[in-house]
Amino acid sequence: MRLLIIGSGAIGTTLAEAIQEMEEFDIFYITDKNEDRARRIASQCKKAKFISPTDESLNAHLKNVDLVVEAASQEAVQHSVPIVLGMGVDVLVMSVGAFADDDTRERCFNVAKRKGGRLYVPSGAICGTDGLHSASSDVIDSVELTSTKGPKSFQDNEYLLSKGVDVNTLKKKTVLFEGPAREAVQHFPKNVNGSATISLIGIGLDKTKVKLVCDPMCDCNTHRLEVKGEFGHIVCETDNLPFPSNPATSYLAALSAIAAIRRIAGNVWIGI
Repeated sequence: MRLLIIGSGAIGTTLAEAIQEMEEFDIFYITDKNEDRARRIASQCKKAKFISPTDESLNAHLKNVDLVVEAASQEAVQHSVPIVLGMGVDVLVMSVGAFADDDTRERCFNVAKRKGGRLYVPSGAICGTDGLHSASSDVIDSVELTSTKGPKSFQDNEYLLSKGVDVNTLKKKTVLFEGPAREAVQHFPKNVNGSATISLIGIGLDKTKVKLVCDPMCDCNTHRLEVKGEFGHIVCETDNLPFPSNPATSYLAALSAIAAIRRIAGNVWIGI
């Protein structure tokens, strides 16, 4: 198999290192607007080759790959994923917050149905998505997600800056946001991809409730998922270690993508 990674940040780098060791892949490509960073990663992996981030280069190489992994940004999803799916190529999306935009979501989902390319979204940093998926086969009354992170995860957030909130001055746990998942994704695009995932699995972006908490004493990213419905009651809490190079992202998010790639490449899915 051959694979293309779009994005060379913390997750893209981790994926490249893992794929390098997978026997299912004889070659993989990596691309990014930050060409120097992508070239550096490619030079460190024997199976990797850098390709230019232009549309022409992307289109040319899509003919030779079996799977594309987006690990860049919501903008990359909006621009590149429809192109990939339109060529009938499977794609795994990490920046699932892009699907909070109804037009983007419907466009990608419809292209996948018409052209045959499969669209994968891994579970990410939140555990309990398997139970939520099963519960969605009947009536779900409520889905609530509470995410607690340290100040570094929220630094330079435009929404907080517009509210005059300086997370570096907080002395105790503080609720930064409480509301529907659609608004959470809009205001915190680097922090709440998981809320978009559970919304798409469960009761939607407008009914799923999200609370974001900043804890100055916190050195991990904690997610508490609570689901109530005809099936019963789910409470699932996960304490994730963040990437040192990107505190807004949990390491488990990258591991979930690696696990998904292994299952896709091996054609064996257990626990779906």
